[in-house]
Amino acid sequence: MKKQRAIFFDIMKAWYRITCLFICLLLCFACNSNRTEKLELSLEIDNAIADASNYLNSGQLSKSITHFDSVFQKVDKKNALDYWEKYNFLAGVYLNYDFDIDKSESYLDSMYLVLNYGDQISQYRYVLTTFLKGDILQARHKYNDAFQSYFNGREYAIENLDDCHVSDLTYRLGIYRYNQKQYSEAIPFFKKAIEENRACWGNGDLQQNINEPQRYRNTLALSYEKLGKYDSAAYYFINALAYLEEIKPKYPERDLFINSALGVVKGNLGGVMAMLGKTGVAEQLLKSSIAINSQPDYDFSDAQTAKLKLAKLYIENKELQKAAIYLNELDIELPQAEVKNRRYLDILLRWYLIKGEYYEKNGEMEMAFDVMKSYHHLNDSIQSIDQELKFVDVEGSFLNAAQKYELSILNRDNKIKNIYLATAAGFTLLLAGFLMVNWYNLKKSIKTNALILQKNRDLQDTLAALEFSQAENTKIMYMVAHDLRNPISSMIMMANLILDDPQVKGENKYLLENIKTSCNNSMDLIAEMLLSNKKNSKLAKEQVEIGRLLKYCVEILVHKAEEKNQNINLNTLPVKALISKEKMWRVLTNLIANAIKFTPEGKTIDVNMKSNNEKITIIIKDEGIGIPNSMKNLIFDWDTMGKREGTNGEKPFGMGLAICKQIITAHDGNIWFESEENVGTTFYVEFPIKN
Repeated sequence: MKKQRAIFFDIMKAWYRITCLFICLLLCFACNSNRTEKLELSLEIDNAIADASNYLNSGQLSKSITHFDSVFQKVDKKNALDYWEKYNFLAGVYLNYDFDIDKSESYLDSMYLVLNYGDQISQYRYVLTTFLKGDILQARHKYNDAFQSYFNGREYAIENLDDCHVSDLTYRLGIYRYNQKQYSEAIPFFKKAIEENRACWGNGDLQQNINEPQRYRNTLALSYEKLGKYDSAAYYFINALAYLEEIKPKYPERDLFINSALGVVKGNLGGVMAMLGKTGVAEQLLKSSIAINSQPDYDFSDAQTAKLKLAKLYIENKELQKAAIYLNELDIELPQAEVKNRRYLDILLRWYLIKGEYYEKNGEMEMAFDVMKSYHHLNDSIQSIDQELKFVDVEGSFLNAAQKYELSILNRDNKIKNIYLATAAGFTLLLAGFLMVNWYNLKKSIKTNALILQKNRDLQDTLAALEFSQAENTKIMYMVAHDLRNPISSMIMMANLILDDPQVKGENKYLLENIKTSCNNSMDLIAEMLLSNKKNSKLAKEQVEIGRLLKYCVEILVHKAEEKNQNINLNTLPVKALISKEKMWRVLTNLIANAIKFTPEGKTIDVNMKSNNEKITIIIKDEGIGIPNSMKNLIFDWDTMGKREGTNGEKPFGMGLAICKQIITAHDGNIWFESEENVGTTFYVEFPIKN
């Protein structure tokens, strides 16, 4: 009997393995049958789109269309993908720049016709076409139909495309929240788009490697700026600048676009720095932005935005003559604009507002009143246009589309269920045999599992008791430490009062000083006990090029050094490490700022890097006033008394180095220093490349 049962189990196992192998072969055959050769976009047309886009950004609508048509006609062998790109470009131009929705929709129809060419047109183009249809429907104020189109494109993308191609769709969903002024809701979409776009890096697609990454970061920073979170906005603008500087040498053929993008981000960062009160840095960034994008074929509208920000900065600083220069330039430029789209209206609206402030500060109240009337008239018109979109329920529209999608899936599933039912009947017998094998083995393990479960329960009870005991001990320690502070503080105060009495001398004075010293040491110990169990939140780390991070830290602070006629020498290495970029930036800027603060005018500060295969060491050396021996053991403490004014009377706070040490410790690193009074100080920051 036992022999027959063993033979039965062996037969069932063999059938199970054969069935699994058969299913895998079917799946492999289905996947291979779907592979088709893909078309490639002609290089001439790809370059023509890039150049025409640059002309659009510089406000040259006619030149953009003329240039693209000219290049397209000269290409001899054009494939279906070339025609799709042409129709996509022209549909976007007439939708967003020339405001001819009917013409844009005619090109959309042509795009759908080209998609019928076959599988050689990529699935990504199909999704982009679906999203463009949603854009056109939204321009016609058909919001429900628009969101249905977006939903269909998004579902298709998630099912058929990788993260690289989904990133731009995620970004578009964020943009709709941004346009509705729902900035907090838009931020997660932009962050997710940045992460998804990392899958594109190095694939050769210039749009996905240049245009999209900087646009995502810039818009994310703008969202933080709109929310008034200027520190976070500055961080992501700096991140966008770092990315553009990194890719610039890799794509010399896109030098114009990258330089223009650098100008845009610098202008945005300058505006944020002005809001943070860093006037010198803001002025420098805004002038750099204007110098870049005022060039022919660059982003002239962005140069105008930077001029408005700089004029506002000068007005706030009561430098009205400087502000008048840029406002007068805009008086000439704005009426000559060829493209008068929404971006132009926003610039014009801002120009009215700043011009009114200028007239008011200059005492020309009549002129200010006239300009502000124009401002309110235009603003009311824009608000009435935006009002309808503002109250569109994006989530509700997507939920409605999702329900329709699920209904269609259910209808399709009903047709397939009959096929599955027949297949399921065939597998039922096989499954029954498989369950018998498992039941036979399960009986053997029941007793063992019961014993293990009992042991596990005993261990959990013990662990719970230990955790409760530890919590009680910690609570008692905090209570005792906290209650000891008041009496010990009173002892210190009384010792000070007695020591102030000139009659206290000799051994009595010596004993009182010892009592005071012991009490102070006790207070330090109590403070350490109260802080000892506080846990730092987990750091969000990423791969960061440390040399580039150092460079931007120096660039942000160089104006402070220039105010004291100091020179900062920077030597870096192209080494990457896994760190929290924002926190490490805080450490490095704090150390460099300290070097500037405690170094006299005309001296030099050296910032150097060393690296091996495991660790990075950053060395910040100054020629400053040095740290006295009495303070060397205090500077990394939290409530330290080791605070001094800078060489030009800069006010101290006494917590920066304590925070630096906490951050470096969280990175499993070390921070130390060497110092000699009136000679200088050298700080060392060491942390691992990988963690």
